[in-house]
Amino acid sequence: MVSKVIHIVPSDSIGGVEVAARSMGFVRQGRLEFSVDYIFPEFYKVGKSPLFRFNPFPFFSAAWRASREGVDLVIVSLWRSAIVGLFAKLLRPKLKLVVFLHSSKDAHFVDFLVTRIAVWSATEVWCDSMASLRGKVPEIREGKCRIISFVIRRFEPGPAKAVDASFIFWGRINQCKGLDRAIRLFAEIYKSYPAARFTIIGPDGGALLELQKLSLSLGVEDVVAFLGAMTHDEIVDYAHQASFYLQTSEFEGMAMSVVESMQLGLVPVVTPVGEIGTYCTSGYNAIIVESDQRAISDILELLNFDKTYQQLRLNALARWKNQLLYKDSVLAACRAILGMPDYTSLPIA
Repeated sequence: MVSKVIHIVPSDSIGGVEVAARSMGFVRQGRLEFSVDYIFPEFYKVGKSPLFRFNPFPFFSAAWRASREGVDLVIVSLWRSAIVGLFAKLLRPKLKLVVFLHSSKDAHFVDFLVTRIAVWSATEVWCDSMASLRGKVPEIREGKCRIISFVIRRFEPGPAKAVDASFIFWGRINQCKGLDRAIRLFAEIYKSYPAARFTIIGPDGGALLELQKLSLSLGVEDVVAFLGAMTHDEIVDYAHQASFYLQTSEFEGMAMSVVESMQLGLVPVVTPVGEIGTYCTSGYNAIIVESDQRAISDILELLNFDKTYQQLRLNALARWKNQLLYKDSVLAACRAILGMPDYTSLPIA
């Protein structure tokens, strides 16, 4: 008999949660069948109007799909999906529910309330990092939480090259990513290195216009490039041309882009928020931004000493070399909840 698992995500967009979910797609492995379902499957065709996003029908429809006979386990990511999971549990109380946490902070009060009700109702709580767990629900009892690897795919680093003042960021361009601070840091480096450049890749999350104005006011508008959203393969091409990954987030969970940048052989220049501080060590595999002036000094030092930069780069690469992939981690956790044998040796369809 096949055990069915559904992972519910609000929409098929470009955030780390959505990229991770999309990387799974439909999987059949032994007696386990895994699929992803979206509350708003036509999100980008219909638009982002509040009337559409808060229409109750898609929530009820997704809950009905999740509560059908034959579905054994439902995983919910983000607060809208948590609402669906709670509805599904009301329709079918014996349904197993997993709440998947991806950030160390609540977006707003509704997120706070819905997430905690869902956590209380859940069979297990999954997190992309201990930081997400400690920040969201530090009161959760032992034995109910599981850490899921957020290494979505393996990336091949580009060929080693001499360090230069080339910086890159990819992700959603919103306030929490702290890109205003990143641009100010870069502007200080630019004063010493006129050939410096900063490539920013990702869709506008509400902060793009202000960041463009900031670049203009700092005199770096010609060397800070906002390139919009790109595919992973396109991002990799640009990453191979850079030396540093620059992200000064205000808060994070696992910070998937930072993990990807290290696999690609970049030295991350990052704030130690969320889980970043557990895998990035200043002077070993990263530059940690706590004091802006100290971070600028550290960057300038690496630009003057290529040998030191290359060692940090090698240490960054080594950090994720043998890490379990997200897909394998999720499937193993599903089998454990469902009491299934370990089908690790079976091929994934």
